[in-house]
Amino acid sequence: MVDTNPREQHPIDADSEAAHRPAAGPPLTMTPFHAAGIAFLFVGFALALYQGLQQFELVPQVSWVTWTHIHFVTIGAFTQLLFGTLPQLTARKLERPGPSRLTLWAVFLGLNGALLLAWYGRAFGEPLWFDVGLGTIWLLTGWLFATVLAMTFRTLRGDTARVRDPTVGFYLLSPAIYLIGLTFAFGLYSRGWDVPGGWYGLREAHVHANAWGFLGLAAIGTLYDLFPRLVDAELYSERLKRYSFPLFALGIVPLIVGPVLGMGKTVTAVGLVLYAAGYVLYVYTLARTYRAGTPNGTALSVFVAQLWILGPASFAPFILFGVPLGIPEPLIETGALHFFFLGWALPVALAGSLLAARALEWPAGTTRAGTGDDRGHVDGLVPAEDRPSAVGPGSVLAWNLAVLAVGIGFFYQDQSWSAFLHGTGYAVVLSIWSFYLVKIVTQRRSVRALGQSERSSAD
Repeated sequence: MVDTNPREQHPIDADSEAAHRPAAGPPLTMTPFHAAGIAFLFVGFALALYQGLQQFELVPQVSWVTWTHIHFVTIGAFTQLLFGTLPQLTARKLERPGPSRLTLWAVFLGLNGALLLAWYGRAFGEPLWFDVGLGTIWLLTGWLFATVLAMTFRTLRGDTARVRDPTVGFYLLSPAIYLIGLTFAFGLYSRGWDVPGGWYGLREAHVHANAWGFLGLAAIGTLYDLFPRLVDAELYSERLKRYSFPLFALGIVPLIVGPVLGMGKTVTAVGLVLYAAGYVLYVYTLARTYRAGTPNGTALSVFVAQLWILGPASFAPFILFGVPLGIPEPLIETGALHFFFLGWALPVALAGSLLAARALEWPAGTTRAGTGDDRGHVDGLVPAEDRPSAVGPGSVLAWNLAVLAVGIGFFYQDQSWSAFLHGTGYAVVLSIWSFYLVKIVTQRRSVRALGQSERSSAD
C-alpha cells in the first residue's frame, strides 16, 4: 500500500520519498562563479543599453555588440551560475563532498580567461585566440561533467534511490550536451565545417545544444527542486517529473543532429515533438505547484519565463515545412532567439542571482543558523522566510509584453514602425533589469551587514 501526501492527494512511491528526504550533503556556499555571474549581468545590461541606443543611431554602430550582449548573459552570467551551483547541488542531493575551494578557483580563473580569449577572437576576427579560448571552455565543461558523473557513480554503490532522481539525470545531461554545442562553435566561427545542413544548420544545432540543452536542462532540473520551495508547497507530481526526463533526453538529441544533417522535416521535427511533450509535463507540474503554494514575485517571474523557452519552437513548423509567414527566415530566427534570451534566460538568471545574493555565504563566513533569527535560515538557495523579490505581477506583465514587442520589432526590421516597438520594449526591459540589479546589490549588502552584526554579538 502506498502513502499519500494530504496536500496533493497523489500516491508517493519509494523514489518520491527519496526525493523528499532532506539533503544532508555539504551546505551551499557563495563562490567566485556567483560573484562573476552577477558582474556579467551588469556588463550585459550596459551592452543591452548600447544596443538599444544603436537602434536609434544615437551611438556608433559596433558589429559585435549583439553577439557579445547575448553571450555575456548566457555564456557569461548563466554559465557562471551553473558552474558555481551544479557541483554543489549535486553534492548536496547525493550527499557527497563537492570540489575543493582550490579546484573551484582554478576552474574559475580558467573559465573566465578562456571566455575573454574567445570573445576577443570572435569580436576582432582572430581565429587562433577564439580556438584557444573555446577549447579551454570545452575542457572545463568536461571537468564539470566528470565531476557530476564521479559523484553519481560513487553514490550508486550505496544509495541508488538518490541516483534515480531525475534531477541528477538533468545535471548529467546538461554539461554533456554543452560539450556538443561548444564543438559546433568551432565549425561556426573558425573552421568553416562543411555539413549537409550548411552553416545555418550548424548554427541552429549550436543554439539548440547550448540553449535548450545546457541552459534549459540544467534550469529544469534545478527548478523541479527549488520552485516548490519558492512558493512553500510540495511538487505537484514526482511521477510527471520522472516521465518528463526521458522525453527531454530523447528529444534533445535529434534537435541537435537534425539541423546538422539537414533533416529538419524528419529528425529535427521528431526531436521537437519529444522535447515539447516533456516541456508540457514540466510546465503543467510547475503550474499546479504554483497554484497550491503561496505566490510571490520571484516565483511568478520564473514561472512565466518558462513559457518563453518554447518561443522559438512555435515558429519551427513554419520554417521546417516551408509555410510562408511573410517574414524573412533570418529575421524570424533573430526574433525567436530574443524571445528565448529576454523571455526565458534573463529572468531565470536574474532570479538565480537574487537568490544567491540573499542566501549564500562565502565559505569562510559565519552561518546564520542557530542565531534565533529564523529569517536568516537558509535551506539551499531558498530562504525559509522573507524570500527576496524584485518584481510584482505588474512588472512581470510589463516585462513579458516588452519581450513580445522586442521580438516583433526584430521580425519587422524593414518596417518604419518597428523601431518604436523595439525601442519601447527595450526601455521597459532595461528599466526592470536595472531595478533587479539594484535589488541584488542591496540584498547582498543586507546579508553582509547581518553577518557583521552577528559576529559583533558573538564577540
